[in-house]
Amino acid sequence: MTKVQPLLPSSIDSLRSGKRVDPLTPGLYIEVNALGRKVWRYRRRIAKSQVIVAMQLGCFPAYPIAAARMWAIGLNEAVERGEDPRAALRAETERAAMTVEKAHGLYMAAMRRGDRKRLKPRTIKDKEVMFTRDIKPRLGSVILDALTEDACWDAVYDKADASKDRANKMAGELSCFLKWCSGREGQMAGIKLAAHPAPTLNSNWFDTGPKANQRFLSDEELKLLLRALADEPFSYRRGFLLLLLTAARKTELLAAPASEFVDGLWTLPPERSKNGEANYIALGRWGRSLAATNHVWLFPSSRIDGPHLCGWFKVRDRIHARMEKLADRRIPSWHFHDFRRTFRSNARRLGIDRDIAELMLNHKRKGIEGVYDKNRELELRAAGFAAWEAFLSALAQEEGIAPHLGIPTSAETS
Repeated sequence: MTKVQPLLPSSIDSLRSGKRVDPLTPGLYIEVNALGRKVWRYRRRIAKSQVIVAMQLGCFPAYPIAAARMWAIGLNEAVERGEDPRAALRAETERAAMTVEKAHGLYMAAMRRGDRKRLKPRTIKDKEVMFTRDIKPRLGSVILDALTEDACWDAVYDKADASKDRANKMAGELSCFLKWCSGREGQMAGIKLAAHPAPTLNSNWFDTGPKANQRFLSDEELKLLLRALADEPFSYRRGFLLLLLTAARKTELLAAPASEFVDGLWTLPPERSKNGEANYIALGRWGRSLAATNHVWLFPSSRIDGPHLCGWFKVRDRIHARMEKLADRRIPSWHFHDFRRTFRSNARRLGIDRDIAELMLNHKRKGIEGVYDKNRELELRAAGFAAWEAFLSALAQEEGIAPHLGIPTSAETS
């Protein structure tokens, strides 16, 4: 009977070609490769299968006998259970390469497909913008498995230095994304995150003061606004006046292509609408003159081939400061969305029916009415927008600034 030769450093040193099997560790052997290096290798069939596992560790003596045996013992435990140890190794490699940015790409792909819930196009766009603008610069390159709660909160607190409101939204979106990654959907997408790394993130952490959802402009404030707009460059004056006249959402108007305006009717398509429904806004003579353009976009950018979407908040602050100077007193701040609330607050006094005012704002009909009433009420909407334009025109006339705002005279309208 042949005596089994133990695997010793001396026997490995004397090996010049071929291979030598370790008699104490199934599957493990050392082999001299074409370059004369002695490489540890493993080869064994997985239990109850025909799959052969072949793997390589490294060279001797960088990996001594004890280290090679420990490596092979771990592999043997897997193959004897009927598992392929390479799968676990691939998963570990994938986890090591899974950055926050890469995981977010998988997350957004699932959001666009609507695997569990169909999101509005506007919601998807908001998620993309928030990640690109707020999350990616700080956390995008971090390995997802290495992401900590402190790192998440540090990024949120940094954002709070610029805007507490945006920091709250960032925290809420980051928490939603990480919850997806650590949940069943994330696992199905190939993300192996054992638990939410920052469960304390929430969208109400910073006190941002009273919400702006009660603010609307009084008649006096509207007059001050119109006077302040008279001194504004035409491109911005035109934008703010159209926001007032249409009571439209800021992005829906400012990102509009000119082709949506035909014979004084602005048709907002469902894919650009916040609620996914088309909206129809009939412009009066003043609105038509403001919307007239020879450009592809209603508000073309001077820097890129697209709409002019940047700088409007700075202009708002400039107009607000001018209003305070004209009034010689402090005026509460206002937001673009407050124009919509201002229209809605004046609709009844202008004789606009409640339901028509809601349609003019492109609010969805609710309940059974939303299911069965599909009448677009275009004539009543047109009458409502005409009444609203006449109201704003009258305020400008009272202040003596109608010509400065491009309001057609009675001769022009006849």
